[in-house]
Amino acid sequence: MNKNGNQIKCEAKNCIHHEGKDTCTANCIQVGTYNACACGETVCSTFELNQNAVNG
Repeated sequence: MNKNGNQIKCEAKNCIHHEGKDTCTANCIQVGTYNACACGETVCSTFELNQNAVNG
């Protein structure tokens, strides 16, 4: 659950906002792009690489 009491599920384990198995702790998120027509065409612009990022 994020600081606002909302639960945002996310699997981006290398993001500084990622916590636990699938939780985003960012106060708000920005998702783009405006012309997306499918899930694969969207991105989370709030993503920030964690210094302890792991590959795989």
